[in-house]
Amino acid sequence: SLASPMLVMAAAAVSVWLVDFTRRFSLGRWPANALMIAAAVYSLHDFFPLGTELQALGFARLLVCLQIILLFQRKNELTYWLLVMLSLLQVVVAALFSQGVMFGVLLAVYMILGFSAMTLLSLHRQWLHHRPPSGQAGAAASPAFVSTPAGGGQAAVGGDLFRRLGRMGLFTLALTLVIFFALPRFGHVAWRGAVVQTQSMVGFTDEVALGELGQIIESREEVMKVRFFQDGEDVSRPLAGDVYLQGAILMIYERGQWRVGQPSFSVGENPLARRRARLLGGITKQQIIVEGMDRAELFFVAPYIALEDNNYITVDHARARLLRGGIPRSRQFKYTLGTTAVVKGVQKPLQPCLPNDAVASAKAMPTGEGTWGLPNLRALADQWIAESGLPVKKRYERAKYLERKLAASDRFQYSLEGRPRDMNLDPIEDFIVNNPQGHCEYFATTLTLMLRSQGIPARLVSGFKCDQWDAVGDYYLVRQLHAHTWVEAYLRPSQIPPELAHGGAYWLNEWTRYGGWLRLDPTPAGREEAADDWLASARRGRDWMESVWWNYVVDLDYERQRDAIYKPIFEAAKNTWNAATDPDRWRNWFNSLAVALYLDHLGREARWVLLGLLAAVLTAALAGLGWGAARLARRLYFRLSGNNSASHRRRRARIEFYRRLETILARRGIVRPQGQTQREFAAAAGAKLAEITGEQRLQPLPALVAEAFYQVRFGRMPLDNSQTQAVEQALGEIAQR
Repeated sequence: SLASPMLVMAAAAVSVWLVDFTRRFSLGRWPANALMIAAAVYSLHDFFPLGTELQALGFARLLVCLQIILLFQRKNELTYWLLVMLSLLQVVVAALFSQGVMFGVLLAVYMILGFSAMTLLSLHRQWLHHRPPSGQAGAAASPAFVSTPAGGGQAAVGGDLFRRLGRMGLFTLALTLVIFFALPRFGHVAWRGAVVQTQSMVGFTDEVALGELGQIIESREEVMKVRFFQDGEDVSRPLAGDVYLQGAILMIYERGQWRVGQPSFSVGENPLARRRARLLGGITKQQIIVEGMDRAELFFVAPYIALEDNNYITVDHARARLLRGGIPRSRQFKYTLGTTAVVKGVQKPLQPCLPNDAVASAKAMPTGEGTWGLPNLRALADQWIAESGLPVKKRYERAKYLERKLAASDRFQYSLEGRPRDMNLDPIEDFIVNNPQGHCEYFATTLTLMLRSQGIPARLVSGFKCDQWDAVGDYYLVRQLHAHTWVEAYLRPSQIPPELAHGGAYWLNEWTRYGGWLRLDPTPAGREEAADDWLASARRGRDWMESVWWNYVVDLDYERQRDAIYKPIFEAAKNTWNAATDPDRWRNWFNSLAVALYLDHLGREARWVLLGLLAAVLTAALAGLGWGAARLARRLYFRLSGNNSASHRRRRARIEFYRRLETILARRGIVRPQGQTQREFAAAAGAKLAEITGEQRLQPLPALVAEAFYQVRFGRMPLDNSQTQAVEQALGEIAQR
């Protein structure tokens, strides 16, 4: 929410005008304390019940209230530092939540502004502590960080300070990045935030109403990441075409409602157990990372094969679902399964029918009088099948024909906009007769019921259809907008095309005894974005930034750090060492060099002597280049850090007068203690000098020299002629006494 940030920004602007500039209004001590107590009492209701994210949000709101109250008080040193601390606490609270790339951008901006603000506050505090009291001798002297040049005018904090801050900030940022990426991670789980809000998922409950999926189909919230490792490879690669991830299977349709049907016979729930039979190959490993959500369903490419035991995953045999349990659903969950559906980089559209699949329930048509019996849907299906001329036994061809007709028909159009439906009609009848526009739920439901009307068992599958490959992280990024429904039509064993069957070593019994389920997707493609659409380009750029942020910052765990950072560095160092210590490589290189320099006609000894001399010359040249590079790096360092060696020597020469002061005073036994500033020492030395000599006029002279030192050393302002003469005169008088 932008409410709190906008409120603080508005309060800051108003308070600067009313409190600091015009001084028309300010909160006194007691009203401010009363408001702070009221804010704390008001925030208490957010802390109960315990263990919810409302506690962190309540604490953040309390910080905002305290910050606004402080903004409307008269500012002093303590107030400024309290405002800084409150802003830092707000950043800490924000880090408790799962953050996107904008959090990183704002954090960098906050670092720059916070660094500058703290520096200015520190300078302001030093000036307050060391400014001469009004009316005291020397009060006209320039303060430590504000100098008065000879030409007149006051040079306060200016460009030089901010250039230094910029250099320090860049150096700090670079060092932070090096430490962040180089510091070893321990453990295999990356930081996901202490407070993670669960996503709301629809379409996976026991009863689903048509139109529910449209609530999330335009959301860009991330749901999961999916990687595929084919043929035993350890590198994730994309598949050819779309990826279908199954979530839930719905069997019974009645009056706009889908619900889970009853299993063909009683089966229970068991933890996911590894397949005990020996794996014979042909398995593609699917590694899935699901974000926190309010549903327990897990998603996978069907059919799945359990590669390992996992007590946190429950197999719901009756409903062909995988459910997670034993850990909070708000947490990220990672699991690995196998599948035989991926063959040569393509996901096959057929999966085996399992013994507990309710084929009988996949034949049921809605019952009811009038339009609730879907007469128009039945008539349209009969018309299309009659046009095809396909016999009843051609079940596969009939199913594919109906899929093509529905997807390619000019009559039906894909739309994400909600359409008003006639409440007196079944939503599918209204879709066919009155409003032939809708999203995937309507197309999939229509095809499912058309197939059933022709005697072909079919079921509705809800899950995700994704083609968004993230090349940075090597995974499919599945978002809420990829939510999808499709159809699976039942084929008997004799009706299965041989080219569609797969995984015979694992599913031979299922293929030959029970048949399979053919995936059909009748949803037409939506309108594609224009290639030159600047919004599409901006969205792709944002997606790339988010990918880099999540892969190399938020999700940088032990495995990714090893593969992306440590392993390439180790391999490069290993290859360099092997090349440098390989005698055959050096011998071949010298022989090639001898041929290139026409030295191959000489004897072996003479050739090696000449090549040795050449190597010595090259070594000397490389040493010279290294020396020159070191000097260049040193010069660049001094230039970037502002400590140019020549200017540093000139500055030391300009402040040599202060060293003379300490030398003169040391002869009289007055030595500056370690940890004492030059101004503090000058005040103490002046009093001591007046006491020793009995001449009070000598007391302000050390302070005069010290102020000149501060002007040159910290203010970076040279002394004019009159100031130089005054310093020399003061040193002369101190030395003579």
